[in-house]
Amino acid sequence: MIIVGERLNSTRKSVCDAFQAKDEKYILEQALQQEKAGAKYIDLNAAALLDREIETFRWAIPLLQKKLTVPLSLDTPNPEAMEEALKLHRGKALLNSLSAEKKRKEKLLPLIQDFKPKVIVLCLDDDGVPKSSDQALRLAEQMVNLLQKKGINSGDIFIDPLVRPVGVEWDSSPIFLESLEKIKLNLPEVKTIAGISNVSFGLPQRKLLNRTLLLLALERGLDAAICDPLDSELQASLVACQALLGKDRGLKNFLKFIREHYQ
Repeated sequence: MIIVGERLNSTRKSVCDAFQAKDEKYILEQALQQEKAGAKYIDLNAAALLDREIETFRWAIPLLQKKLTVPLSLDTPNPEAMEEALKLHRGKALLNSLSAEKKRKEKLLPLIQDFKPKVIVLCLDDDGVPKSSDQALRLAEQMVNLLQKKGINSGDIFIDPLVRPVGVEWDSSPIFLESLEKIKLNLPEVKTIAGISNVSFGLPQRKLLNRTLLLLALERGLDAAICDPLDSELQASLVACQALLGKDRGLKNFLKFIREHYQ
């Protein structure tokens, strides 16, 4: 399981305040804690700063890359900010994210060709979020074919079937899980990813919902999750689930986790 640490997101007030104040200590602490907890990428989102987003990327990306040993997930809806972030990032970044929306493709595909990052692809087009798993699969196939033609390796593509808030669409999670399963079955060469915490937006006991969805998604073939690696209960559930699904040869990860956290 590839964990993308979600805590450096400017929608969190403490993070937004730290970006505005250029608080190196706080930003580095948040990033390094996530790396220590096992995150393979650290998501960096400064979109809430609006016209200061590019300035924040110019400050934060070099700062983080001096201390981290893992790459960044560059998270912005702004193509200009994405271009600046890709220029600043050393090594292969994770672009978060591309979709099948016409304007988004037109802006981001040239950058993807030039910089060759790994790419998160949302199952989303100009008609909105797919209403069925078959529609999600068609979008995924279309985008994978397009990226392959642009020179992106299949293993560098992460398809996101889109987790929606269950408090808004009470029946949305089954569509996500069905989509995930079909994409893994039909496109085994690419990876799947999901923003797990989206499911619990606006609801109580968010961590319980997040943790449960992650386990259901693991069984359907989820390869990567954008989530909080500092959630110890989520991490415990993750390693236990991987052990029970036969994804932890010799139970090495499970036993290591138990020694580190329960003994």
